[in-house]
Amino acid sequence: MVGAGFASGQETLRFFAAYGPAGLAGILLATLLFCVLGISAMNLGRRLGAETHREILHHVLGASLGRIMDGAITLFLGITLTVMIAGGGAIFAQQLGAPYALGTLLTAVVAGATILAGMRGVMAANTVVVPLLSLAVLGLVGASLHHHGLGEVLSALSPHAALAPARSWWMSALLYVSYNLVLALSVLGPLGAEIRDRTALLWGGLLGGLALGVMAAGMTLAISAHLPEAAVEIPMLYLTRFHGPFVQWFYAVVLWAEIYTTAVGCAYGFAGRLGQAWRYREAVVASICFALVGSGFGFSRLLALFYPLFGLVALVVLAGLLREPLRGVPRG
Repeated sequence: MVGAGFASGQETLRFFAAYGPAGLAGILLATLLFCVLGISAMNLGRRLGAETHREILHHVLGASLGRIMDGAITLFLGITLTVMIAGGGAIFAQQLGAPYALGTLLTAVVAGATILAGMRGVMAANTVVVPLLSLAVLGLVGASLHHHGLGEVLSALSPHAALAPARSWWMSALLYVSYNLVLALSVLGPLGAEIRDRTALLWGGLLGGLALGVMAAGMTLAISAHLPEAAVEIPMLYLTRFHGPFVQWFYAVVLWAEIYTTAVGCAYGFAGRLGQAWRYREAVVASICFALVGSGFGFSRLLALFYPLFGLVALVVLAGLLREPLRGVPRG
């Protein structure tokens, strides 16, 4: 879940910081749901012996609705790929002052070439990029809060309704958890199936949810201290300008690396599903062209439109996961 949308600050800006002090309540709600639903998803994966997200979707929704949601996830993979390509362009424009189209083209070409050449190196890179990105986020947040002081930051919290994806803070938190968790089912389900120790599963879900909450809270406070000026394509990159050129470039490079790895993962999954009807190479080219054309709408605009929309669609899955501990799971 700690992907490019999160680390760019756009998700935090819109789903939490836009609500001012109420956004912190939204983070508390989201953290609780991430803990509970993350544990529920992994436990369900363990009991069902899930190999993909499909087993979980079919179990909580039924076969017909599960197939529809599976199709929606495939579509959202393509949309997320588009958002990532747009994010690559946004970094080029904001950090280098280079043409946005150049950044999107370079990101698209590199991502496409990678999945045509093979995925093993990219998957290995994720084990380095994601922890490095998490540390960079926490370091930047810590530096920003130290610079301003917690009291000053808290007093700066104020609503910015034009940025909000929903009218109420609690609905925004639900949408945020919804789309993130449903996309993560493809990992959480099989991961749960690999975990034999129920105590480890509970601690993993609890600590994972708390880690997401702590990072989201810190980013919300840091970004809020610079609003409305920080309401740009990459809010966290805006914050780096107060900490010297090295921090700016380091964060930009790490963030682009995360955008690249996220784009490759989405392109691989999306092209793989298209490849059921087309030859794989043609599916890859079609996927990249689709994302490149769509990226013309802009990073923040695409994220603001499609992420809440998919969160709304995916709420039915959240309802199923919340109901699951109450009804129990058949043991085969």
